[in-house]
Amino acid sequence: MRQMDEEELAVIAEVARMYYVEGMSQLDIANILYFSKAKVSRALRIAREEHIVEFQINYPLKRSIKLETELKRRFGLKETLVVTDLYENRNTDISIKRIGEMAASYLDEILKDGDSIGIAWGRTMYQTVRQLKPTSPRRIQVLQLMGNSMDDYQMDIDVTTLTERMARTFQGTATRLYAPMYVNSDIVRKELLKEPIIRKTMEKIRTVDYALTGIADVSLEHPKSTWAGYLTERKKRELERKGAVGYLCGYFLDKDGNKLPDPINDKIIGISFEDLKRVPHIIAAAGGLDKTNAIRAALKGNLIHCLITDSRIAEKLLAMRDS
Repeated sequence: MRQMDEEELAVIAEVARMYYVEGMSQLDIANILYFSKAKVSRALRIAREEHIVEFQINYPLKRSIKLETELKRRFGLKETLVVTDLYENRNTDISIKRIGEMAASYLDEILKDGDSIGIAWGRTMYQTVRQLKPTSPRRIQVLQLMGNSMDDYQMDIDVTTLTERMARTFQGTATRLYAPMYVNSDIVRKELLKEPIIRKTMEKIRTVDYALTGIADVSLEHPKSTWAGYLTERKKRELERKGAVGYLCGYFLDKDGNKLPDPINDKIIGISFEDLKRVPHIIAAAGGLDKTNAIRAALKGNLIHCLITDSRIAEKLLAMRDS
């Protein structure tokens, strides 16, 4: 989509205001503004896509207490939140948005003044942060758990952007990790970790109270993947041959939730796998049936204390046989 100027955006906002606030029909708006009805429809679509207009439903998402209880019992979780899929939705983007909404509400419930929370990145993290609506300001510290993405990664879901936005939403403080997520050279990585600004952040993220992360399947080829730009197709196939089923906070896991013994896992700049396992409360928000094996691996590896997902994934997780 081409870049729009302020005047065009103002017109789109006015169309949205007439339609959503004043309750006018598209035909009435077209007649008043001397637009075609197609132009009005396009303006409304752009208003949604560019977040000129956003919707808030003042009623909580339906949860499945039965599935939450079964997941806690089966996997020894402290907490679970399962969004009920009422209409057999098969759209992954819709599932992720709903899971993000549930995660945002959960964070508002548990975070208090003085807490520190580390955040990873990805589409579910983006939806979580985007839908945060704190009931009150919180003096929390939000820390970037992992280094940054490649230059061509979508910036609105980059971990630095998410860290800053979450801190701003709660009126807390942000601590950024000024480094790439992955450095191939061991020498360069060691030198980067000696830098005072990086070393100080690394010391802080070792002691976070909460870690908020998504979970990804290693077989996915989504362009917004955390490893987009870093991971070649050849390397991905090699990781799959070695038994990788997914990754969490950048670390590739085998089916039992162990860190895969591959050099790629030792070249990440971010919270170490060992320190991650010591975080008192790890919250994983993950959606999409294609991530079920990766989610199960993280559960088997005791890498999650609170799982936020939807009912279709919960049912599939419970149907899987222990192995």
